[in-house]
This record gives sequence, C-alpha cells and structure tokens, in this order.
Amino acid sequence: MADTTDPLNAFCVDLEDWFHLFGSAGPYADPNRWGDAPSSVVHDTEILMRMLDKADVRGTFLTVGWVAERHPELIRRLAREGHEIGCHTYWHRLVYETGPEEFEADLVRSLAVLRDLSGQPVDSFRAPAFSIRGTETWAFEILVRHGIKTDLSIVPARGDHGGMPGASRDHAIFSTPAGDLRCLVNPVMDFCGTTLPFAGGGYLRLFPQWLIDYGFEQNHAAGRACVTYIHPREVNPHHPRVPKPPLTRVKDRLKYHKYYVNLRTTQPKLEHLLRRYRFSTVGRMISTTLLSSSYPIPNREPELRA
Repeated sequence: MADTTDPLNAFCVDLEDWFHLFGSAGPYADPNRWGDAPSSVVHDTEILMRMLDKADVRGTFLTVGWVAERHPELIRRLAREGHEIGCHTYWHRLVYETGPEEFEADLVRSLAVLRDLSGQPVDSFRAPAFSIRGTETWAFEILVRHGIKTDLSIVPARGDHGGMPGASRDHAIFSTPAGDLRCLVNPVMDFCGTTLPFAGGGYLRLFPQWLIDYGFEQNHAAGRACVTYIHPREVNPHHPRVPKPPLTRVKDRLKYHKYYVNLRTTQPKLEHLLRRYRFSTVGRMISTTLLSSSYPIPNREPELRA
C-alpha cells in the first residue's frame, strides 16, 4: 500500500512501436519501411491503460509524432481519459546525431501533431534513449522556444546512447536565453559502489523486484521523487521481433537480447510499483517537487536557479 507521506512519482510511457529500436539492423531500421511493419502499439498501450485504470493512476505518455499520426484515435482516447501527452520527437532519432536545425524541425512537426490530436499544451519532452548529453544542452533552448516547460532526458549515469555521468541527481531549473526549463532527472541508485538507473525500461526488466524497490527507497529517503518509464512493447511478450543478428556478431546479439529479456516480468513489476508507491503525471509531480538550484552538467556548466 502506498505511503501517502512518500514523494509523488511520475509514471511515464515512451509511446513508440516495437520496431523503434536503436542498434537494430533489422528490416525496419529505415524509417521509410516503418509503414510496412505490423503494429502492436495500440494493443500494448491498452494493456498499460488497463493497468493504470486499476490503480486509479494517470500517467504521461511521451509520444513519437510518427506514431500519433498513424494512430490518432489512441492519442485522443488517452487525452479523454485524463492522461497527459508529452513529446518524444517525430522520427525517434538520437539527438546527438542531429544538429540544432534538424532537431528543431523534428520537434515542431511532432508538437503540431500532438497538440492538435490531444488538445493539450504538450509541454513535456524526453529525448529518445536519453540522448541529450552534456554536449547537447543546446537542445534545451530550442525546447523552451517551442513551449516545452519540462524535460525528462537527463540520466546522471552512462547509458548505451546517452547519459550524463557525474550530473546532479536533483530536479532543477535550467536557465536558457529563451527562458527557464524544468529538468526532471531520471533516478539512479548507489549499489555495490556503482551508480545505476533502475526505474524503467530494460533496467526494470533486468533487475529483481527487491533491487528496484531498493532504488525507490534510497531516492525517497533523500526526498527525491522518481520518474519511471516503460515502452508499450515491454508489457507484451508476444510483440513482433526483429530478426536475430548472425551468431558471428556477438555484440549485436547482446544488444538484441537486451530488448527481449524478462518481458514476462514487466507487468507484474509495474503492478507492484503502482500498489507500493504513489504515481501521477509529470504535471502533478512538478506541482509537489522542490526544484534545486545546484545542477552541474559535465562539459558545459548551465546557469541554474531555484
């Protein structure tokens, strides 16, 4: 049972389809082929919606614009049922593989679609694979210029496609020439001398339940609310899969495996978290969260204020 004195956490869904994987050399690595792929995103998102309904929780669905255009009724339904719509770019590209102009064009296209379909401000954003690093903080000014108020792209640990090792774990305000941006930092935990993410995606699938709870308790003891996230495909063990790489490509085989390991454990773990901890949308979490003024980012020192 959730303790009402615990911080209010954010329940986030990175709303993308099963073929929006990084490091995949499968037939749908090319966005021009996405329209040929069988889609499971509506089916998988409905599993999450039923789970949230049962727990009486509303979440934030950070949506790929391409997906929204092809499944407009799903976005309208999420908005009607009280969920919050956020942005996850249009083409689901790594930010550090784009430049400012390309990133801005993608953002503008995605926001136009999402705002039209949802009727919401759509003022939260997460970069695909947390791919805003210390050298890509130029993206924050672009986000602010287009009405984004909250970013959820920072992980203060190293990841496959992003992360800011050494960055602050505290939620903060990042000041840009265009205005202020609230940064909700994705949580990490200290375990056996290592800094580890734990609250979503592959980490949630890979780690045992006790270790995930340990991460929540450690952050809550420090007064930090946690941002959790999941992809719709991760609650469906039967979603389509890209072909396995050849046995000779060991590194690619390991990357392939990480997307599919422990899929059957995802839903029970999420149901446990929804029972044990308090969750709501990013907007509601912001209203109860103290934003810090101390926020060092490696490679570029931002100006932050409370």
